[in-house]
Amino acid sequence: MEQQKEHNNYQEKKIKNNFNALSYDSIFFNISTSFIDAGTIIPSFVSMLTTSPVLIGLTTTIRNCGWFLPQLLVARKAESLPYKKPLVLIGAVIYRIALFSIILSAFLAVKSTALSLIFFYLFFTIMSFADGITGVPWIDLFAKSIPVNLRGRYYSKTQFLSGSLSFVTGFIIKGILNIKTLIFPYNYILIFSLALFFAFLSFLSFLRLIEDEKSKTNSALSLIEYFKGIPLVFKNDRDFSMLMIVNTLFRFFFLPLPFYITFARTKLSLPEDIVGIFVSSQMLGFIFAGLIFGRINDIYGSKRVIKITGYLISLPPVLALLSLLLFSKNLPYVPIYILIFMLIGATNSGIWVGIFNYLLKIAPEEKRPLYIGLMNTLTAPTTFLPILGGFIVEKFSYIHMFLFAEIFLISGLFASFSLRHIDEC
Repeated sequence: MEQQKEHNNYQEKKIKNNFNALSYDSIFFNISTSFIDAGTIIPSFVSMLTTSPVLIGLTTTIRNCGWFLPQLLVARKAESLPYKKPLVLIGAVIYRIALFSIILSAFLAVKSTALSLIFFYLFFTIMSFADGITGVPWIDLFAKSIPVNLRGRYYSKTQFLSGSLSFVTGFIIKGILNIKTLIFPYNYILIFSLALFFAFLSFLSFLRLIEDEKSKTNSALSLIEYFKGIPLVFKNDRDFSMLMIVNTLFRFFFLPLPFYITFARTKLSLPEDIVGIFVSSQMLGFIFAGLIFGRINDIYGSKRVIKITGYLISLPPVLALLSLLLFSKNLPYVPIYILIFMLIGATNSGIWVGIFNYLLKIAPEEKRPLYIGLMNTLTAPTTFLPILGGFIVEKFSYIHMFLFAEIFLISGLFASFSLRHIDEC
């Protein structure tokens, strides 16, 4: 009896410890990424080194491609590992070394913008793929460590705190870019250094995670056998197939993402330091959406969150075009354009809470790494969409690019209606 009581006390303490370890890992990591945001800060930095829309669009492609592409192969490895924490640690260490190297590459801009650009892309690619290595095992650890009844609370806590603190980072970024004596590239070096500081704090928090129970495992199949089993997942699991369709269409959200900044500068005559306001607005949307979506997910289910996200995700391209119209008529347009970034933040929250929570509920435990890897890797081709967006801008116009993205985002909204209410079954 006494042993059972001790065991129960230990389990409660472990759950609390792991809840806090993963919470603050996410909080600090999200603050870090707000200083190197692929939709605002990074395109702004690269646009100081080149005017090519394709190269600017490449930044978002690399960031997303690095996250998505490795995950199916990582999932194969993760399925055979009883403990997932070591795999996360490997990717996390490489990520932070690469981020430090990005800071060093920015110094090269003083002597050669071309050389700085080359090394930036090299280390930015390494950093992005290292993050992709951590994706599958981290989500699996999350599902293993955080009980279902605590996940809504987890989403609300992490998104509120990380969003609130990241909201402040937008004003910090604006302040740094406003310092006249801190010229390029030193202003961005300071911004990237803050990103590294918070990435280090997130790493320290993750180290606290206790993984003392083995996961259910599958023996590592040969690569050919592994890939042969993939079609069976789609054949036998309609829920997963429909979720893949919705997720893929939602990913057209990334096509115009890096160009909202350049559009603001070149077509709407907004100053460079407005990027700080955009970051804060994005975080504000992330905060409120996180609080609301966590509650909606617990009460009404993941499908409701996905449907609401579908409505939100289709608005930014329309608002960008509306802003251009208002600008041409000399009417107020800045508040509407700021709203775009609030919606981007809300969309990021909705995809995480809705899509991934739905995925964790339909995936069998022993196949969870495979489902996560499939979800992310098979949507990897959509990571090249920003390059396509850059091509459309270069050959046609921003208007054509926004309209093209809108067609697929509306399609994703309608596809979300076909998802099953798994939470009610």
